Amino acid sequence: MAEALASPLEFGPEQMILSAELLQALTAGDAACLQELLSGEHRLLADGHVAITVNGGASPGAAPPLVGASSLLGVARNGNTALHLAASRGHAELAAVVCEKAPSLVATRNRSLDTPLHCAAKAGHRKVAARLLSTMRAGGADEAAALLARNRLGATALYEAVRHGYVGVVDLLMTEAPELASLASDDGFSPLYLAASTDRSVKMVRVLLRRSHDGTPSPASVNGPEGRSALHVAATRSKGTTLKSKWLKMNWKPEGPTLLTKVDSSGRTPLQFAVTYGKLDVVQLFLDEGTSMEQVHISDNRGLYPVHTAAMVGRAGIIDELVQKCPDYYELVDDKGRNLLHCAVEHHQETVVRHICQNDAFAVLLNATDYEGNTPLHLAVKHGFPRIVSLLRRR
Repeated sequence: MAEALASPLEFGPEQMILSAELLQALTAGDAACLQELLSGEHRLLADGHVAITVNGGASPGAAPPLVGASSLLGVARNGNTALHLAASRGHAELAAVVCEKAPSLVATRNRSLDTPLHCAAKAGHRKVAARLLSTMRAGGADEAAALLARNRLGATALYEAVRHGYVGVVDLLMTEAPELASLASDDGFSPLYLAASTDRSVKMVRVLLRRSHDGTPSPASVNGPEGRSALHVAATRSKGTTLKSKWLKMNWKPEGPTLLTKVDSSGRTPLQFAVTYGKLDVVQLFLDEGTSMEQVHISDNRGLYPVHTAAMVGRAGIIDELVQKCPDYYELVDDKGRNLLHCAVEHHQETVVRHICQNDAFAVLLNATDYEGNTPLHLAVKHGFPRIVSLLRRR
C-alpha cells in the first residue's frame, strides 16, 4: 500500500471514487469521522466505493472497495481528491491528516488541472497552503513539479492567489516559494502585472516586490501582455505617492529604473500611459527621475510623443509639465508631420487650443505645417470646428 500511495493519482479507466461517507466527512470538516474511516475499523458500504470510468460510468468487475488509508486514493466525480476537497474548504486539520496518510496527493490534479495548492490559493486558506508546502518540503511529492504546476488556465498557485486577492496566501508563497513570482500565465500575465492591474494592488505589489531576508531582490517578473510591464498598468491605476513608495524606490533587478523607458508592442512607455489616463501626479513623479529627458523623447509606433498624447486627450496641465522637460517640443512631430497643436485641433480639444493660443511661448506652433502643408487652422476648417477656427484666427 505504501507503494500505491507514493504514486501521483492519474486519470484512468478504473479509478476509484471517494465513498459518500468520506465525501461527507471531508466537506463537513469532521476530523474525528475521517480518522475513524481511515482506521479501517469502520466498514465501508459496498456502494460507497465503486470503480468508475473517466466519464463516470461503473466498470464491470471492479475490485472490492478499499478501506483505511487506501480509500484516500479515490476521487470525486470531477477529479478532486480528498486533499483537493479539504484544501478548497479550508479544513487545515483534515488536510494534515490526509497529508500524513497519503502525502503523494499534494501533486495530484483535478479535471481543471488544479493541485490542492491551487485550491487553497483560490479560496485564501493560508493554513492549508502552509501544510501542503510542508508536505512538499518533506519529500512527499516532487516539490518542484507540484509547486510549479499550472492549471488549464496556465496559472500557478501564486497567480491564483493574486487573482482572487488573498494577500495572506501571496505572502506565504513569496516566503516559501518566491520563484513562482517569476512565472507568467499562458496569456503573458505575471503575478506582479496582475496585482498592479487590480484595485487591491497596494499591499499585493508590496509583498511581491519584497526582498528576501538576506536582501536578495524579489524575482518577480514585471511582464504583461503586448509587451507591457507592470509599471505600464500601474501608471494608469495608482497615485503618484503610491508609485513612489512601492515601485520607484524598490529598484528591483534586473530591470530597475529602465522600466520607465521600456516600451510595449505599440511603442508606448509608462509615461504615455500616465498621460493617456490624465494622471498628472504620476507624470510629475516619472519626470522627476533621471530618465525624464529620454522619456519625453520616446515616440510610439505612430510617431506620437507624450506631448502629442497630452494634446489629444485634452490635458493642458500635463502639456506644461512635459514642455518643462522638453524644450524642443516644437520640433517633435508625428508620422504625419503634425505638432501638438495639430493633434489638439484634429481631436477637437478646444481647451488645449485655447491654452496654447493664450500663451506666447507656444506661438511657434501656430503656423507650422504638416507633411501635407496643413497648418492647425487648415485642419480646424477641414474638420468643421468653428470655435477652434475662431480661437486660431484671433492669433
